[in-house]
Amino acid sequence: MTDAPLMPHYARVDQSPPQMQARLVAYLDKAAGYRAITEIRTRAAETMHVKPGHHVLDGGCGLGEEACVLALLVGVDGRVDGVDNSRSMLSLAAHRYERWRQTHPDAGEVRFVTGCMTRLDYPDGVFDAVRCERTLQHLPQAEAVIAELVRVTRPQGRICLIDTDWESLVFDGLPAEVLTPMMWRLRHHSVMCNPSMGRTLRNRLRRLGVYELECHPMTMCFTDPAEAQHVVPYFDRDLLLHIVGEEDGDTAAMVDRWLDAVRDADEREDFLVALTVWVVAGTVPA
Repeated sequence: MTDAPLMPHYARVDQSPPQMQARLVAYLDKAAGYRAITEIRTRAAETMHVKPGHHVLDGGCGLGEEACVLALLVGVDGRVDGVDNSRSMLSLAAHRYERWRQTHPDAGEVRFVTGCMTRLDYPDGVFDAVRCERTLQHLPQAEAVIAELVRVTRPQGRICLIDTDWESLVFDGLPAEVLTPMMWRLRHHSVMCNPSMGRTLRNRLRRLGVYELECHPMTMCFTDPAEAQHVVPYFDRDLLLHIVGEEDGDTAAMVDRWLDAVRDADEREDFLVALTVWVVAGTVPA
C-alpha cells in the first residue's frame, strides 16, 4: 500500500487511528445487516457450489461473517480459511467466531490468517472454492490478487468475486447545481483504487482462463439516506470530507450544501440513490 492521503483506510486498517478503525467496523457491521447485502452474499454462495468436506478460502474476509456462513456449508469435515491483511480485523473476527461456534457445533473449522493477497501462503490448487468480496476495489494490485486467487483454487474448483461498480452510482431528487460538482469530486478524488471493479470482473477472470462464467449484476436502491449510509458512505459529514479530500473552506461548503440538499430531498420524499454490485463466478481450468 502507498501512503497517499486518499489511500482507502480499508486497505490499511491497522495503520488507521483507533477512532477510524471503530468507524470502519461499524460501517461493515451495518452493511452486513442490510437486506441487499445479504441477498448478494446468498447469490454468491450459490455460485460457489460448496459441498460438505470442502476446503474454502474467503480472501479479504474482514470481520469473518461469510467465513462462518461457509463453515455451515462445509460441515464438520470441511474447513474455511479467512485471509486478511488486518490483524485488528482478524482478531475481532476470531473472537466473534469462537462465540458463534459454541452455538453451531455442526459447522466446519474456521481459521483466520494474516496475509498479503498478492502472495498467498498456500500451494497451488489447495481450495475447492474461493471467494473475495468488495476487496479488489481497494487494492492497487488487483490483477495480481485475482491471479493468486485463481492459483490457489483447484482445477475444476469454483472462484467467486463480488465487487462494486462505483461508477454505476446514480441519484435522483437532488438539484443539478449540487449533484454535478459532488459527483465530479467523488469520481476524481475517489478513495477507491478501482471504482469500476465490479463490471470488469468477468473479463479479468476470462483472461486467466476461468470458464463457465456467470454474471449477476445486483442493483441496490435506497430512498432513505440513513439506510443508504449503510452501503453508500456519502451522507456523514466527517466521512464525506475524508473521501473528497482535505477540509478547506470550499470543500466544507460543498459538503454542507450536499448534505442540506439530501435532507431537503428526504423531507420531500424525493431522495433516491442506486448502486450496482456484481457477483461473477466461474470454474478454474485444469
